[in-house]
Amino acid sequence: MKKQIRKIAILSTLALSLSACNDFLDREPIVQVNPDEYFTSENSAEAAVTGMYRSMQNSFSFGQSVIIVPEFSARHVSHASSFPEYVNFDQNAVRVDNPWIQNIWQQVYTTINAANNIIASVPEMEENAISDEKRQQFIGEAKFVRALNYFFMVRAFGAIPFPLTPTEEDSELLIPRTPIPEVYAQIVTDLEEASGIPDSYGDNATTKGRATGLAAKALLAKVQLYHANITGDYAQAASTAQEVIASGVFSLQGTFSTIWANENTEESIFELQFDEQVTNPLALQSNDNASNLFYAKSVSIYDMYEDDDQRRDFTVYSGTRNRYYIGKYPQGEPATQNLPVIRLAELYLIHAEAQARIDGTVSDAAYNSLKEVRDRAGIETPPASSYGSLDDFIVAVQKEKELEMMFEGESWFDFCRTELALTDMMSIADPNFFLYPIPGNQIILNQQLDQNPGY
Repeated sequence: MKKQIRKIAILSTLALSLSACNDFLDREPIVQVNPDEYFTSENSAEAAVTGMYRSMQNSFSFGQSVIIVPEFSARHVSHASSFPEYVNFDQNAVRVDNPWIQNIWQQVYTTINAANNIIASVPEMEENAISDEKRQQFIGEAKFVRALNYFFMVRAFGAIPFPLTPTEEDSELLIPRTPIPEVYAQIVTDLEEASGIPDSYGDNATTKGRATGLAAKALLAKVQLYHANITGDYAQAASTAQEVIASGVFSLQGTFSTIWANENTEESIFELQFDEQVTNPLALQSNDNASNLFYAKSVSIYDMYEDDDQRRDFTVYSGTRNRYYIGKYPQGEPATQNLPVIRLAELYLIHAEAQARIDGTVSDAAYNSLKEVRDRAGIETPPASSYGSLDDFIVAVQKEKELEMMFEGESWFDFCRTELALTDMMSIADPNFFLYPIPGNQIILNQQLDQNPGY
């Protein structure tokens, strides 16, 4: 029975990959693989990896909701129909029956279960069924994806159910929440192990859209920055971010808009791939077109940028219906826009904050990392001496990150981590609302779950 349920879980994930084929996905068609042969050949194992990545493209995952919901919380965006289930996020009045919270929860755990299946099954494959190189690669990719999705969940919901093995029976869903420090510790372990996979897979066509060793290190630096709120150790985040920067594999694009106008640029460290078969729901619905649902909250977003900031007119632009629109997903008809999940500019800003905290001052190393991002934006950076204190510099870095990563689903979590959200983003200045509620339907199904404070 367990085997059968596990096959169903694998099949449902693999089905997501039927509708598109990027270069690295052009292998044996899924429909030609007998269900009894999953994880018995290298091709079938790769098909499982393909399905895992595809599950993140769902509109309730990184295809839309995982990005746009935190942007509502940050008060950066509005909905064309003012649906209360979206409006409630920027009012800190999210209900436990909010459908977007419920859908995100379900879809992200679907991806996590797909990763768990790979992590559990690939090591058990016969020795002659898969090369050692591919065995380690697929496991590492799955650990990266599991870490990425758990990182979102722990920032969004706090302590969460934390299965590390495939869900095979309904009873295995009925588990309590794992404390936040334990979740972070395992995410760090996953990424440290994933950092051992290759930094490329031979060529760009094969590598794009896949986790690499450097992608794992980049995400690790970001996780370490958040984890430092618990451990107080910022040295790891600074060191890991600097390692990725110093690798020389990635470089800031000279023109900011190039990151989105082109695909898989030298700045992009991990980029989710969309095409005409698997389209990007957020790109379709965030442009000034008939399908528009999401747009910039007001001219106030535009006014956050300095006049000379080259990011401004691309990131947010004036359009029809007296609205300002999101510019970062321009390839909307057809919606083939890729999503850069991790890019080099963020690593510079992670390093700037972490290094300053280590040094206890606005050191040259911290200052220069901030300056790299502002130089690319075409704006001057005030001299280091102009920051009145270390705290002033950290605030400046956070506000720079907000401008740099506007509409990328990150600012809300960063401002909660540093508590700037209390003054800069929240309608109700209550730290309880840094976290979203555990979906009410999950608590009904699993009575071992309790609700987050304030809900």
